[in-house]
Order: sequence, then structure tokens, then C-alpha cells
Amino acid sequence: MHPFDEMKSWMAFDVEDERRLRTAWPAVEPRLDHLTTRFYERILAHPGAAAVFVDEAQVLRLKITLRTWLEELFLGPWDEAYFERRERIGRVHVQVRLASRYMFTSMNTMRDDLMAIVLEAMPGPEGVATCRSIARISDLDLAIMTGTYLESREARQMETLQDLIVSHMPVTVLLLDANGDVSAATRPSTRLFGDVPVLGRQWSDALPPALVVAAGLEEHMRRAIEEHREITLPRVDAPLDGQERYFRIAIVPLDHPNARVLVHLEELTDALRTESRLQRSESLAQLGALSAAVAHELRNPLAGISGAIQVIGRSLPEEDRRKPIMNKVEEQVRRLDALVTDLLDFARPTTARSTAVNLADVVRSVVDLVQRDHPGVEITSSGAGECKADSNLIHQIVLNLVLNAVQALQGEGRVHVRVSPGRVLVNDDGPGVPPENVDKIFSPFFTTRTRGTGLGLAICRKAAGAMGGQLALSTGPLKGAAFLLEIGVGS
Repeated sequence: MHPFDEMKSWMAFDVEDERRLRTAWPAVEPRLDHLTTRFYERILAHPGAAAVFVDEAQVLRLKITLRTWLEELFLGPWDEAYFERRERIGRVHVQVRLASRYMFTSMNTMRDDLMAIVLEAMPGPEGVATCRSIARISDLDLAIMTGTYLESREARQMETLQDLIVSHMPVTVLLLDANGDVSAATRPSTRLFGDVPVLGRQWSDALPPALVVAAGLEEHMRRAIEEHREITLPRVDAPLDGQERYFRIAIVPLDHPNARVLVHLEELTDALRTESRLQRSESLAQLGALSAAVAHELRNPLAGISGAIQVIGRSLPEEDRRKPIMNKVEEQVRRLDALVTDLLDFARPTTARSTAVNLADVVRSVVDLVQRDHPGVEITSSGAGECKADSNLIHQIVLNLVLNAVQALQGEGRVHVRVSPGRVLVNDDGPGVPPENVDKIFSPFFTTRTRGTGLGLAICRKAAGAMGGQLALSTGPLKGAAFLLEIGVGS
């Protein structure tokens, strides 16, 4: 049984009700203008209900729709098509965001007006019976409209909730049509797509070119479609925005009229960096403990050796051929003592005192200090910015980075330090970092210099971490190496 037939049976709405309604129509029809005008005057008098209207033209259109509704109410036919038209009215009320209470109050006032017209035109028992028929059909209409209204509102609320969940998922999902255009998407990550809209664009144009190339997506997409099987790329390393970023990508063929392929993109960069930092912290803690033990064991013997060499050296005449040898031994002892100092600095816990730091002032002091001793290198700075950090640690890091850059230039070239809020970029026009060393330069004891300890960058990165920041290899306007110190962005 159709739901409308069940409802009419429940309400005892029968052929007699249909006959009475048709009979009453000639009395109602001449009053349609009066009924529709009075109906919308009441609605417009209540701000909550009137808020759904856009302009006067909309009200005029709805008056015509109301006349049609009244004609169907009295003339029928009261069939399945009638039921479906009332369902649409309920859905429209959800779309225009009309509160359900106004449906009940509006129906009540319309029913009173209709009954008044009928009793005036048909006094006596027939008029009373017709009013009961009006009550039945108006209740049926209201039941259909409110039922659909509630279902549509729940569906819309669920759709809104689903959109909210999907839009905040930490992944990006693209649906591609048969032409390879993006037909639907979750809210794309601005880190991946920027502010460029992706809907309607060819998938290879929507995704960053470096990611498409690094993942070999053209070939994987072709294979997934031709073989109709899911292809998963567990990890794709792609150079984006001047840094290496990591992704997991899944390509899933679909059998849907509007979607031929689903592309699932999950960025792993933050997770892998966090894991790497944890592993590095644990390794550095173990290495630091070992370094401290070795340094303490070496310091006292070195002090004794240094003292003995100085005594012996001073006792020799200047022309003694052993004098230069003793000087070289003393120089090597000093080198070892410097190494011990670096070991202790590396092993010692780094504490930071956070204050407001003018980064441009710190950088200028470093530039002035280094420039005096290296006149052949042009050292400049630009920009401005502040951060909450330890001024001494920032000075130590920037000084180490600038000295490294100067040493890489071997006497002549350019070093530029660019400052922005929370960031310092040290860049030179030297040979840069060889690709095979990119993953090693922050490792303790790694150095390409014959007289270096290999602890400078490791100590700098540790100091950056103590301030809640990070130090990483980056890119800059000059062709050589670039190191970016960021404060307040995680370690």
C-alpha cells in the first residue's frame, strides 16, 4: 500500500470528502486573491518567517504557487502525484531554512480562513461536514510536508556533518572523471595546492609537477586504469617549496558514472620528521653521554701534556732545532683541547632563556664581527623580524653558520643573511653542499675540512631545538649553500 493511501485510510478521508471539497471550490475560488494576500501579510508580519524571503518578487511568485496549492487541495486528484508534490514542498521549506513551526501556524490560519468561507457559503450540516473534510485534507498535507521536512533536514544535517568530517581529514582525496578532470575533492591541503582551486582541472595540472614526476604518477595512473587494480605508493619523496616532503599515494579505479579514479594523498612529512627527531634525540643523548666521558678522560692528560710541552719549549734556546717541533706538538695539543671543549659543549644539556630578540640586531653584530677578519668576503644582511628565543644561542648559531659560509668561500665571495619574523637564512655563493652529503651534514663528527671537529652544525641544531626551533638545509637567492634557522615552529 502506498503511504498516502494508508494515511487517507487512517484519517477516514474518502470519496465523500473528495465530493465535498470539489463542491466547495466555487465558493473558494473567487476569494483566492484575498486568501493569498492575507496569508503572506501574516507571514511578513513575523520577522522569523519573513527572513526566508529575498525580495517582493519572490513573494509574488509564491502567491501564484499558493493559488495552485489551494486548487489542488479542493479539486485533487488526491493520488500519488499529489503526495509527491506535497513532499517537494516540505523539501523546499528545508532548502529555504523555514522553521517547522511556521508550517503549523500557517496551515492553521489558512484552514480557519477556508472554513469561514465555506460556512458563509454553505450554512448548515453540509457546511460543517465540508469543514471536517477541509480539516482532514489539510492535516494530510501538513503530515506529508512535515514528514518530508524532518527527513530532509536530518539528511542535510548529516550531509553537513559528513562534509565537516571530510573537510578536516588530514588527507586529500580527488575523484577524477573519465577525462581525468577533478570532479570532486575533499578540502585540498593548502600546503600541497596553495590557494589554487582544483575542481574541473586535469589531475596532472592540479597536482604539483614535482610530485607528479617524483611519483611517476602518469605511468601509475595509466596502469591502474588499464589493469583496473589499486596501486599504492607507500612513500614518495618530492622536492616542494624548497624542501624534501614525503607522501603516501593510492590510485583506486572506480566504477561510477561520475568518478573513474580515486586518488588518495596523505602527507607524511611531519610524521617522518617527528620520528626522525625522536630517533636523533635518542642517538644524540647516547652519543653525548659517551662524548662527555671521553672528554673528561682526555682533558686532564691534555692539560698535563700541554704544561709539560710549554715548560720544555721555554727551556730550549730559540736556535735549537727541536723548538719548532715542540711548537707543532703544542699546536696539536691545543687542537685536541678545542675538540674536548666541543665534545663537552655537545654533551652538555642546552638550556634556553626565552626573551624578545631582535633578529636583525643579532645578525648585524655577527656580520660586523666576521667582516673585520675576512675583508675579501662581502657579508651583507637584510630584512627585519623578532622572535621569542635565547639571544646568546641565536648569536652562537648565526656566527657558526656565517663562519662556515666564509670558510667555504676560501677567501672571496658573497654571504647574505636574510631576516624575517622567526627566521634567519644564511646563504653564500660558494660550491654548495654536495648531494651525497645532504643527509650527513648535521651528523656529529661529520666534516669535509681536514681540521674540523664536525660538531659545529650538530651543536647549532641542538641549540635550535632547545629554543623550540629547527635548523635545516634550505635554498636561497645565491647559488651556494643555504641554512635556515626557524624559531617557534617546532624542533
